[in-house]
Amino acid sequence: MSREQARSHKCEQKGLVSNAPGNLLFMSMSKTRFAFEPANGKVHAPFMRNVLRLTPLLLCLSATIMAQTTTEPAVQLEPMVVEGHLLTETPATVTTVNLDSEPLIFATTTGLADRTANFFIATNDAESFNDIFSLRGLTNTPIFGDPAISFYLDDLPLGSGFTFPVNLSGFARAELHRGPTQNTVFGRAGSAGVVTFATPAPTTNLAGDLRVSYGSYNARQISADLSTASSGPTDAYVALNYAARDGYITNTTLNRDIDNKDSRSALVRLRTRPSETSELTLLVTALRARDGVQPLVPLSGPMFSVDRATEGLTHVDAWNAALTAAFTTPVGRLTATTSHNDWNLGPYSSTLGFGFADLINNVTQQQRTWSEEVKLVSDEKSATHWQVGGFYSDVHTEGSFERLFGPFTFEQSDYRISNRNLAVFGEATFKVAPAVSLTAGLRLEDSRKKFHRVETVPTPQTYQLERTGSAWLPKLGLSYEASHFTQYFATVGAGFKPGGFSAFTGNRALAGFGPERTKTFEAGVTHTTKDKSLAATFRVFYYDIDGYQIERSFATSSVADDYLVLNAPRARSLGGELELTWRPVTGLTLAADLGRTDVTLRKFIDPYTGNDYSGNRAPAVPEYDVSLRADYESPSGFFGGVELTANGRTYYTEAEDLMFGQKSYALLGAHLGYAHHGYRVTLYGQNLCGKEYYSAITPGTFHGTPGAPRTVGVELSAKF
Repeated sequence: MSREQARSHKCEQKGLVSNAPGNLLFMSMSKTRFAFEPANGKVHAPFMRNVLRLTPLLLCLSATIMAQTTTEPAVQLEPMVVEGHLLTETPATVTTVNLDSEPLIFATTTGLADRTANFFIATNDAESFNDIFSLRGLTNTPIFGDPAISFYLDDLPLGSGFTFPVNLSGFARAELHRGPTQNTVFGRAGSAGVVTFATPAPTTNLAGDLRVSYGSYNARQISADLSTASSGPTDAYVALNYAARDGYITNTTLNRDIDNKDSRSALVRLRTRPSETSELTLLVTALRARDGVQPLVPLSGPMFSVDRATEGLTHVDAWNAALTAAFTTPVGRLTATTSHNDWNLGPYSSTLGFGFADLINNVTQQQRTWSEEVKLVSDEKSATHWQVGGFYSDVHTEGSFERLFGPFTFEQSDYRISNRNLAVFGEATFKVAPAVSLTAGLRLEDSRKKFHRVETVPTPQTYQLERTGSAWLPKLGLSYEASHFTQYFATVGAGFKPGGFSAFTGNRALAGFGPERTKTFEAGVTHTTKDKSLAATFRVFYYDIDGYQIERSFATSSVADDYLVLNAPRARSLGGELELTWRPVTGLTLAADLGRTDVTLRKFIDPYTGNDYSGNRAPAVPEYDVSLRADYESPSGFFGGVELTANGRTYYTEAEDLMFGQKSYALLGAHLGYAHHGYRVTLYGQNLCGKEYYSAITPGTFHGTPGAPRTVGVELSAKF
C-alpha cells in the first residue's frame, strides 16, 4: 500500500472521508506546528540564499551516492509521494475538492471558488491578468501587490496572482488552506491562505484518460493524460490539453466576435527513486494562450455587444519547473525544491469605447521567479509532530504601458520591480492531555523591493525607490477531540503582506504603498457521524487588519496617476463558513457550502477628495456566497447532478457606489451522463437560466467583464 493509499485508509477508519466523486472531504485532525527562531534574532539573506541554493544539489548528490551503495533492488520500492505540507490528515481548516472526475468545463479556478465558502475570484477573463482573489475579505491588488492567496502545484510554488492557472486540466485535486496562519506550513504563504493543486498519484499499471468535449459558442476541448506504472524505480505522468471557443461579445462596428479563446498546455512529472529512502521529482508545466481582447463592455450598455472601431488581443506564454529531492531520515522527511516561474504577457491590447474616440491600452508584462524551499517534517510515528523550513525567492517583474486616445499617445512608461523574500517557519503540536493538543508556530519573514520607472509621455522622467519590510508571525492553536467523531479547534496568529509599488503612476510620491498586517482569530467544530453518511464543519473568524491594501483607478483626476494602491489604516473582517456533506442513501450525495464575510474599512479617508469612507465595505468581496449540490450515481451506470451557486452584493469601490456594484445573483448548473467499462458520456450546462451579471468591474474605466452566458455541451471520455 502506497503512502497516499495508507493515508486515505486511515482517514476512512476515522470516519472523515466521503468517497463520492467531486465531493468535499472534511477532516478533523489539526496541523502540526513548530516554532523556529534564529539564535541572534537576525536573518542573513546572502548566507541563507547560498545555503538554500546549494541544498537541492547536495541532496541530489547524496541520492546518487546512496543509489550506488544500496543493496536493495530499486524495482521493489513503492513511490514516496511528496506531500510535505500535510503533516497529519487534512485538518478542519482545509477544504478539498476532487478535480479528476469533473467535466472539463467545470475544472477551473473560478469553478473551484464557486464551490468553496468565502473564496471568490473577480475575474476579468484574461488568463488571470487583472483578477482579484478574495478569501475571507483579504484580497490581492490585481497587478503590483503580493498575492493574498498563494498557489502551489505539488511542491512547485507559483508566482503572483496575475500568473495563476485558469484551466485545471491534468490536476487531480485542489485543497484550500484557509487563514493567514498557514504561513507556518508553507514557504510561499499568502496573507489570506494557500491553494494547493496535486497531480495524480502514481498508478500500479500503465493508465490513461482521453476526454473530448464540444459545446456552445463552438467551445471545444481535448485533454489527454498518461501515467506509467510505479512498480519500477521510475514513473512518469504526462497531461496535454487544448481548449478554444468563439467569443461571447460581438463588436457591431467590426461585425465579429472579439473575445475568442485558444490555449494549449502541457504538464510533465518525472519521478525516480534511487534508493529506499530517496526520491527525485521533476515537474514542468507550459502554457501558450492566443486569446482575443479582454472582454470589457460599458456599464451603461448591453451586456454582450460593443461598438468601437478597433480591437485588441491577449497573448500569454508561461512555463514553470521544479526539481524536488526528498529523503527519509531518522528524524523525518527532508525535502528541497528548486523552482522557476516564467510568465510573459504580450502583446496585450484592450480597447474601451467612449463614443467620440477609443481608449487603447497596450501592455507588456513579464515575471521571472527563482525559489528555493527546504523542509524537514517529523516522522509520522513521532509523539510530537513538527516541521521546520526555509524559503527564498528572487522575483523580477518588468513591463511597459502605453495609452492612446484615438491616434494620440498621452502616456507611455517602462518599469522594473525586483523583490527578494526570505522566510523561516515552523510549527509543532504537543499532546497536553489525551484529548487536547496544543499547537505553537512561528514565521519570520523579510521582504526587500526595488523599483525603477522610466516615463516618456507625458513628462520625461526617471526615478527609483526601495522598500523593506519584515514581520514576526506567531501562531497558537488548541484542539479538543470531544469524541472519535467530533473536534473543536481555535487558533490565534498573525499575517503579513508586504508593501510595494504602483508602476502605472507617474507621481513618485504616490507610487509606494505600505504593508498589510493582520491579527487573526479562528474557531470551529467539525463532526462526522459514525456511519460516515454526514460530515459537517463550522468555522468563525475575526481579522483585525492594519494597512489594508486597496486598488484605486483614476484616483487623483490626473491622466498620469490613473492606477494606485493605497492603504486603509484600519479594517476588520469577520464571518463564518458552514460546510455539509450528506449521503442519505447509496449513490446520492448532498453538499452545501455557505460563507458570510463582513469586511469593513474601520478607518479610511480618501487622501484626494477628503471623503470619509470609514464604515464602508472593502471592494471586490461579496457579502455572502452559497454552493448547493446534489449528485447521484446509479449502479447501472447512469449519473447526474445539479448545482446552485450564488454570490451576494459586491462593491468595486470603497465608496459603495451602486453604479460600480454587482447585485446578488445565482447561477444554475447541471450534468447528466452514463458510464460503462471506463467509457463515459456527459451532458452539461452552466448558467442554465441565462443570468446576466458582471464577473468583475473596473470602476475607473466605467467598464465591466460579463460573466459567461448560458452554455451547454457534451463530453466523451475513455479510461484505459
